[in-house]
Amino acid sequence: MSATFNRAPSIPEELVDAAASGMLVVFIGAGISRLVGCPSWNEFASAVLNQLTPDIINYHEKSLIDSIPDPRKKLSIAKILEQKHDIKIDYKRIFNIDEPKSNIYEDINSLKCTFVTTNYDKLISPEISKTRPEKEWRFYKREDILRNKLDSQGSVIHLHGCVDDSKSMVITTKDYLLHYVSEEIHAFLQYMFESKTVLFLGYGLEEIEVLEYILKGSKQLDSKERKMFILQGFFNAEMSLFEKLKEYYDQSFNATLIGFPKDYIEYEQQKDIIKDWLKELSFSPLELVDELKLMEEELND
Repeated sequence: MSATFNRAPSIPEELVDAAASGMLVVFIGAGISRLVGCPSWNEFASAVLNQLTPDIINYHEKSLIDSIPDPRKKLSIAKILEQKHDIKIDYKRIFNIDEPKSNIYEDINSLKCTFVTTNYDKLISPEISKTRPEKEWRFYKREDILRNKLDSQGSVIHLHGCVDDSKSMVITTKDYLLHYVSEEIHAFLQYMFESKTVLFLGYGLEEIEVLEYILKGSKQLDSKERKMFILQGFFNAEMSLFEKLKEYYDQSFNATLIGFPKDYIEYEQQKDIIKDWLKELSFSPLELVDELKLMEEELND
């Protein structure tokens, strides 16, 4: 009998310890937002092209651009046309969701940790932050993506910008290249991987390239500590692929790949896993942990 994925994989002890010590960062990708109804990369590119049709390009031109396999190239072309014709694409409208298809964010937003995301949408809205002005906990301009934001529970850091400010959004191929060689982003990622334990959610096979951009900021290759965990969905028939990818992430980035089956309820399986993991997590503010350490040191002296 061939091996199958566990529908309820156990939470790694490292994540439990990180939550208890105020050191957990949950990193959210497009796969989570798609469960709610946000567009895939291809759907996003098509929606942008729709806004250029028929005033800027005709339907035949749209069809030709839409046939390009790489959505980032399509978005790059759209961005060039936007600038050339001095128009404004309404990105916010594309990510506006009237009726969410899933309530997965209810569980995610109950996590008392720091969040980082490559998503442009504003679906991450932690319960512990809602009583404060949004500008105090949601950050998306490059100059605001600073290391100290990772030390504040309830912070939401949009690594690729946010729909509230289209100028902040990392969309085109050029945007990505410039973004990930910038000193600010390099310092931010290096600090995150050195000092935090990171759980990646919503990064499927479609987002591997984006995930690798991020993981290249890690300097933990020789570390014995396991500080990066990636929850990713596979069909049971893809067990061989999972095993190869698991070894790849382990050898290349010192990251642990955790597989779950898509055979039953597809990516919605993540909702059940997150709900189960929540029962195992107890969160402590980083400030309280530091205070307790200081008291312990004083008592030992």
